[in-house]
Amino acid sequence: MDESMDTSATQKVYVVGGQHLQNALLTEFLDKASIPAAAIKSVDQVNEDDLVGVEQNLFLVDFHSVDVNQVITRLMDADKRLPNDILIGVFNVDHEDDLSRLAGLPMVNGGFQHDCPQDLLTKGIKAMFKGELWFPRKVLQQYLVKSRAFNKTFARNEVNLTDREIEVLKVMATGAKNSEIAKVLSLSPHTIKTHIYNIFKKINASNRLQAVNWAQENL
Repeated sequence: MDESMDTSATQKVYVVGGQHLQNALLTEFLDKASIPAAAIKSVDQVNEDDLVGVEQNLFLVDFHSVDVNQVITRLMDADKRLPNDILIGVFNVDHEDDLSRLAGLPMVNGGFQHDCPQDLLTKGIKAMFKGELWFPRKVLQQYLVKSRAFNKTFARNEVNLTDREIEVLKVMATGAKNSEIAKVLSLSPHTIKTHIYNIFKKINASNRLQAVNWAQENL
């Protein structure tokens, strides 16, 4: 356990899936690693009041028993209203191709294959809490190549970002998470989140990875 990271009051993991025994064991393992966790069958079991009380909530979704797209739709709606961070990770993924597709989805910050060692799982969870993306480098490269090939984002001369949005994007491109961007720019986390959603819409980015890649190429 990294003693410099205090998860007791600021972070929580929800293990989401229909495999009760597996999820209970995973939750117990995370608790022993000093990462507060709870096992749930559906994200609908968590209300927004529960989320508000924690700075960062990570939903660790079982790829085999849960529709990840439905989870994204449900949590994205809540994420727009709440000032704190809602993250999504996916575990029990079978193939790198599946991981590559997950890397392109909104709010998904990491993916773990079915044979991922437990110590690597905890390392990945801690990385996501720090604002990092947790996918194999090969997967991220494949995703970026595909993204560029399909030209999903707009060119710099096609968008009209405000000065504040450019500031937010530049700080985000350094790898900073929302709370850190808020401190740097002396804004509230909720305001930062609103700016980020507006940026995504303007440049036609579906997630943070695309936005950071766009910033590196255009700013």
